[in-house]
Amino acid sequence: MTDSVAGGPQPAFRPGRIIIPGTARQLGTFGLFVPAPGQRRTLEAAGKPLDVKSAEGDLLWIGFRELSGAAAGDVVSLAGRFGEWVVDGLPGDAVADSPEWQHFLDVVDLLFGADVTLFLIGAALPEFGADSPLSLLLRVESDEELPAEHSSGS
Repeated sequence: MTDSVAGGPQPAFRPGRIIIPGTARQLGTFGLFVPAPGQRRTLEAAGKPLDVKSAEGDLLWIGFRELSGAAAGDVVSLAGRFGEWVVDGLPGDAVADSPEWQHFLDVVDLLFGADVTLFLIGAALPEFGADSPLSLLLRVESDEELPAEHSSGS
């Protein structure tokens, strides 16, 4: 499936979501369920181990901190194996121009380039501009409180 933009075929974009704060009801709407501790895995990514919360079927669930420590080669390697990614534990107090956040945005660009559907989960997000890759994701917010013991964060 392609869309014609500026006269040329473009790959279809599969939008994901930014889900705030990530309650069970919000996640369930998209068929997502917080992984149980027993689902944790260590995957081989570009020859290096990477800890993830779950890797089943086409879905990879990883924490923001783990993903922020991953190299570009790790991301590209895993993007070829998993078409849907959930990244939870996004720090709401992060500074949008911090090196950690900039690395994360670079990772998001790589995932979009690999046509990965991306779900981001956090209590809040730092402000980001309209030119950010995150502006392509639909935002789902709720005023529900997220109990600390049910947090999907790292």
